[in-house]
Amino acid sequence: MSKKNKNIRSLVKNIKPFCLRHKPALIILLLLLTVRLIAMYFLGTHYSVESDDIAYLDSGLEFLRTGVVSIHEAGPSAQIMPGMTFLLALFYAVFGEGRLLWFALKLFWTLMGVCTAWVVYRTVCLFAPKWCGIAAMLPFFRVDFIWTDNLILTETPFLLALTCMVYFTFRMARYGTWGDFAGTLAAYMAGLLLKANIALYPLFALVYLLAKGYDRKLLFRQCIVVTCVAGCFIVPWSIRNYVHFHAFIPLTYGAGNPMLLGTYQGKGYPEDDDLDYGTNVDAVIKEQYAEFFREDGTVQPEYERYISLRRDALQAKYRQKMWIQWNFKDFLYSYLILKPNILLNGYFYWKPLFGVTWEDIVPLQRLDGYLCIFTVAAALILKRKRAPVIFLTLTYLAHIYIYAATYAFERYNASLMTLRFIMIGIGWSLFIQLLERGIRSVRTFEGGETA
Repeated sequence: MSKKNKNIRSLVKNIKPFCLRHKPALIILLLLLTVRLIAMYFLGTHYSVESDDIAYLDSGLEFLRTGVVSIHEAGPSAQIMPGMTFLLALFYAVFGEGRLLWFALKLFWTLMGVCTAWVVYRTVCLFAPKWCGIAAMLPFFRVDFIWTDNLILTETPFLLALTCMVYFTFRMARYGTWGDFAGTLAAYMAGLLLKANIALYPLFALVYLLAKGYDRKLLFRQCIVVTCVAGCFIVPWSIRNYVHFHAFIPLTYGAGNPMLLGTYQGKGYPEDDDLDYGTNVDAVIKEQYAEFFREDGTVQPEYERYISLRRDALQAKYRQKMWIQWNFKDFLYSYLILKPNILLNGYFYWKPLFGVTWEDIVPLQRLDGYLCIFTVAAALILKRKRAPVIFLTLTYLAHIYIYAATYAFERYNASLMTLRFIMIGIGWSLFIQLLERGIRSVRTFEGGETA
């Protein structure tokens, strides 16, 4: 028998026991895939929200044709990270521009959504019995996630990348292998190419690994590798941005508009009529970015989007400055309480699917939050699983506040939800332990009374 045939037989031999070990989880994956395909059938392969998804598709096609990363305009842009542009350009190159492209993209997004559920299961199983991992997969039957996986947006691939980051970080802490480090790094770079807000994730992973007693010399070498790999993207990307925009832009300049919108959320924010935008915004923009303006005072067409977003950022800072001066308590309350609360309770779901309305998901989202709070409390009471639970909690809340510093948009929370699902999966095992402790306490008390 040839070596190739032996390898095939060995692979088949290993697959069967693997499937038997994870049979319930694999059945759920099949069901998750089925309901997403059914949703794709009802929504149609060309279904979109006619917003960022179309802009991403146009960006991918433009990159394939010209090699220019752009969004919402023909010229070069650094408003977004280029991951979606690169990925969609690859799909255009393979599948063309017709119906097959849409079907391939929707199928790929569906598979990524299903794979995310699998990674959640595997992550929970690092700390809890398999049935807890299966329980953590069940939220993926929620219609908002089914609907999101049928949209060509960053939420689905980013959620998979984030979940893989967490999974391999936990494995690093447990096994300390270079393979798990490579998985963490690959997931991090994929996530970074999709959303700039994940840039700080290595700091959270670093603290967790140190808290778990990770080999410091090994960690130092791996930190150098992370820096070098990230630099291989950030350095040329920054140079490219400097060439086009004459400014140091290591990631994106796209936060200006969300920052501005965020200054109209909360309590006690300044009204436009009370502010002098002409002196504090328009005049400053023309002075700071004079090279992008023509003699008649208009912006060069290829830089209109760039200057617009820079103006939004300056206007947002001006509004925040005046907000702090006039209503400091309201400013803190808005950014520390009100806006994060919008994100914590928010979910991404615009079109009713399978007869489920937006309001129908409200109790599910609240229950999800209560279960996370219970998990944190149970971990602290039992003094078990505290490190992973605290890591998940801090990572989640930190990114909630990063988003809240700009615009509290419910959609942003959708790209973080697996952190909550993993916590809930771990929480089920803690609930059983609390229950067992309570039963033992009752029996001990009754035995003492009898004696």
